[in-house]
Amino acid sequence: MRGRRNRWTPGLAVLLAMTSAACSGGGGGPGGGTTSPTPPPPPVVAPPASPALVFTADFSPALPAPGPATRQEIFTTGVDGKAIQQLTHDGTEHFLPHFSPDGSKLLYTRFAVGGYGDPASILDVWVYDRASGAETQLTHTGRSVQGVWSPDGRQIGYGDFSNNTISIMNADGSSPRVIAPSSGNPDDRQWGDYLWSSDNWIYFSVAQDIDGCFKVRLDRIRPDGSQRTRITDGGPNCTPPGLEQSGEADPGISPDGKTIYSSRGLPRIVPGTANATVRHLFKFSSDPYTPGKVETDLSQAAKADCIAGVPKVSPGGDRIALFLFCPSDPEHAGVTLTDPDGSAFTFVTRGFGPDWNPAAR
Repeated sequence: MRGRRNRWTPGLAVLLAMTSAACSGGGGGPGGGTTSPTPPPPPVVAPPASPALVFTADFSPALPAPGPATRQEIFTTGVDGKAIQQLTHDGTEHFLPHFSPDGSKLLYTRFAVGGYGDPASILDVWVYDRASGAETQLTHTGRSVQGVWSPDGRQIGYGDFSNNTISIMNADGSSPRVIAPSSGNPDDRQWGDYLWSSDNWIYFSVAQDIDGCFKVRLDRIRPDGSQRTRITDGGPNCTPPGLEQSGEADPGISPDGKTIYSSRGLPRIVPGTANATVRHLFKFSSDPYTPGKVETDLSQAAKADCIAGVPKVSPGGDRIALFLFCPSDPEHAGVTLTDPDGSAFTFVTRGFGPDWNPAAR
């Protein structure tokens, strides 16, 4: 999972570890310093409509983003960063959690061995029941990743690193089946970053390496494996040697399925770092790609030197939750909210990979 498959390079993990050490104050939690593990409390049964956000964080040390050395647990919070609750306590790495459409469950990747970016890691798709606090393993390949809910919550789509496919299974993990494989051709090297839209498309990133120009674009496909369509070309930039890939990563989509938000890598180093790559928040329509398709850079005006990652759209379509790191404001690296035009950014809490509760309208 290193190198071109990674969305966060080892260099970024080191940078954020240094940032965390410099910024940590007294006390634990996503906004504080190192905290020793504590026994899990009894599950708190919350109504499905609350809280608004789920994210992951690592308190030992308090790294905002995942990496080979992190062991991020799952947390929930309101949009004000208050009433933070830790849900998992098993000391393994948890990655990109998503609420079920009814708010009763959480779907995520869990690492049995290793952490994000570790090529020897063993990982599968798991689900957490909010009422009982029970975690259930849904896949058993050791290479399954990035599960996403279908709009009705009855199915789950996910990827598999061992054979580079997209699969679908029932919500209880039964009846897994491959719907599409990568061809492995230069324009279809590696898949990842799955998203299942309200209008029943599965979006995914596609790494391409054509004539020495490596970058990542966005495609989509129907859940039956038909109608594969290119949505972007990954932008105009090739990936410079040694940098995280240029192009798309970790898309989010508006509730009506018409507008996509992407973390687009640019061929620039974050100021003050060794090799962390700038990533901007981009917005574009979900229409098929054509040359000259309109793409709007929402980071350029105020966050040009920052890393904007994993954008997800609120159920009402009025806010975007994302991971944001800016070298000018390292104390506020983590879960951040902005509006659909990127005109204002509000820090919520330290952490990574935020997503919304669809039931919290």
